[in-house]
Amino acid sequence: MNSERINLTRVNKLLVTIFLVSGLMYLGKPFLVPLAVAAFFAMLFFPVTKKLERTKVKRPIAALLSVLIIVVSLGILGALVYYQFRQVESDLPQLEKKVKEKANYLRRIFYQKTDISENEQEKIIDQKKPDMLASASKYAKDVFFDSLYGLLMFFVLLAYTFFFLLYRNRVRHFLVRLRLFNSEQEAHAILTKVAGITHDYLKGVLRVISILAVVYFLGFWAIGIEHALLFAIITAVLRIVPYIGSFLGIAFPIAFAFLTKDALWYPLLVLGFFMVTQLLEAYILTPYITGSKVKLNPLVTIMGILLGNLIWGIPGMILFVPLFGILKVFFDLIPKLRPFGYILGKDEDA
Repeated sequence: MNSERINLTRVNKLLVTIFLVSGLMYLGKPFLVPLAVAAFFAMLFFPVTKKLERTKVKRPIAALLSVLIIVVSLGILGALVYYQFRQVESDLPQLEKKVKEKANYLRRIFYQKTDISENEQEKIIDQKKPDMLASASKYAKDVFFDSLYGLLMFFVLLAYTFFFLLYRNRVRHFLVRLRLFNSEQEAHAILTKVAGITHDYLKGVLRVISILAVVYFLGFWAIGIEHALLFAIITAVLRIVPYIGSFLGIAFPIAFAFLTKDALWYPLLVLGFFMVTQLLEAYILTPYITGSKVKLNPLVTIMGILLGNLIWGIPGMILFVPLFGILKVFFDLIPKLRPFGYILGKDEDA
C-alpha cells in the first residue's frame, strides 16, 4: 500500500513538472526560441572560437569573428536563393502561359466529371476574386510585419550567440553550482561531453544537408527541371525538420515539374529520385556522418515534432528534435535518469 502511494506520488510530481515546464515554454516562446537557437549556434561554433583563442586572439574578438562567420554564411545562402528567385521571375511569362494551359486542361476534365461548363467555372472564380484579393492583401501585410519582426529577432539571436560564446565558462559554472551532479568534476565532465556530442551532431546534420543539396541539384538538373539549384536548396534546407520537412520540400519541384512539363513522367521521375535519395540519406549519410552521437527512436522524433509545433510552432518543429537529443545525452550520462534515456533511444536490445 505504501509503495503504491509512493509510486503515485512520483507519477503526480512528474506529470505536474511536465505540465508546468510545457506551460512556461509556451508562454515564454518569444523569449525562449531565440535563446535556444543561439545556444545551438554557440555550441556549433564553440570549436571555432576556441581555435581562435589558441592563436592569441582575445575572447571577445574570437566570439565576434564566430558571429561574423554565421552572418556571412547565411548572407551567402540568402544571396544565392535571391538570385535564383530573380531568375524564376524572368521566366514568369512563360510559366504563366504553362499554368494557363494546365488550368484549361483541368477545367475540361472538371467539366467532364461535373457537367459545369468552363463559362460557369469562370463566373464562380470571378465571384471569389474579391475575397481572394483581400486574403492576398492581408497575407502580404502579415509577411511584411513578420519579416520586420524576424529581422529584429535575427539581431537578438546574434547578440545571444556572442554572449554565450563570451560567457561560456560562467554559464558552465552556473550549471555546476546548481548541484545537479554528485561532484564538480563529474559536472564538468558531463557538460563537456554533452557540448561535444551536440556540436558533432549539429555539424553532422549540416553536412548531410549540404550533401543532399548537391545530390538534389544534380538529380533535378539531369531530369531537366529548370531552376534546379533553387529547388535543391529548398528541399535540402527543409530537411532540417525530420520526416515532414523532406516531403514538404519535394512538393515544390514536383508541382513545378507538373505545371511546366508536358509529360507526366517528369513529376513521377522527380518523386522516384526523391525516394532513392531518402534511402541514401537514411541508410548511408545519416548513420555514417551524424554517427551514433544522438539516436532518437522514430516515435519520440515524431512526438517531438508535434509537441514542438504545439508549444513553439514552426521553430519548435526544428528545435525540439535536437533538444530531445541533448536531453537523451544527459539522461544516458546520469545513472538516476537512464530509464528516460532508454525510452527516448532506439537501442537494438529494445
